Amino acid sequence: MIRRSMVLWTILASLFAVAMFLIKHEVQVREARLDALHRDILASQEAIQVLRAEWSYLNQPVRIESLIRRHMDLRPTDTTQLGGYDALPVRLSDASDQTEVAQ
Repeated sequence: MIRRSMVLWTILASLFAVAMFLIKHEVQVREARLDALHRDILASQEAIQVLRAEWSYLNQPVRIESLIRRHMDLRPTDTTQLGGYDALPVRLSDASDQTEVAQ
């Protein structure tokens, strides 16, 4: 009887040892995954900070104005460039007028 109980306790202890090993291994795997996720989050946050700094630099009004002056040939509007109401094309308002033009 004592022999059977010793065998039973040995088997149970072995099963518990294997279960604890498997649980410990799974915890280590998940901790490693969590650490990798934390590193990815920190890298993403740093990238966001760099992009925000770059965006604020690119959107400086003085810089944009200098780029506009350098790359665009903008001049004030001349009075000869303005037209009157008479220069606008006539708008067709009837559907019948539109079908006549299409034919």
